[in-house]
Amino acid sequence: MNRRESLAAFAGVAAALAGCSGYGSATSESTPTRGAESGIDTDAPGAGSATDPEMIHVRGATERAPLWLADPDGETERERRSHRERRRHSRTVVDTPARAERLRVADGVDADGLDSFLSETDLDSQTLYLESVEVRACFELTLCRIEWQPDEVSTDYARTQLPYDTRCGVDDHVFEARLVRIPASLSADEVRGYGSSIGTAGCARRNRAEAESGDSASAASTGGDQ
Repeated sequence: MNRRESLAAFAGVAAALAGCSGYGSATSESTPTRGAESGIDTDAPGAGSATDPEMIHVRGATERAPLWLADPDGETERERRSHRERRRHSRTVVDTPARAERLRVADGVDADGLDSFLSETDLDSQTLYLESVEVRACFELTLCRIEWQPDEVSTDYARTQLPYDTRCGVDDHVFEARLVRIPASLSADEVRGYGSSIGTAGCARRNRAEAESGDSASAASTGGDQ
């Protein structure tokens, strides 16, 4: 049994773990860019980027991340992290079916589509990247871009205010968790660096600025070789 078959066998467990509130979604499309801001050169071997990757997005008013990776001994990684800042923003690379089996969904959170998403993931050629971020309840995040290389993963988000007719407490917080499918094989043991940025400019503007920055860097490099 290869890694994809093993993951497909596990996928049915996800539905049983999910609760009944929150929301989930999946999207797809990728384009190459240069990670000038993050320091990741996406033209380098084993590196790449996506501006609209396939993913599962979960949002919930939970005390901690609504989707997380449990430790092999049963104690969850989030339970081991007592510091507030560590709970507010967490990142995990899921590169094997064994790690995928440790994915857990918080009570009351709907991770609709998670089971099929897992079964469709080929961990021989793809990697899952789990990132959870705490945000104010009246705002939401949009993943503008994810970049990777063998030892590092970086994300960039746009933060926008929810519509005025949305009921939310200005002092309340929610968690947004994303399980992103990276179209490359990464090793959890080798990925040691993580980066993330959040801005108020929309994704189109942020990605355009990033592309222009990459073009400038390429032009400067070419000029230096002459």
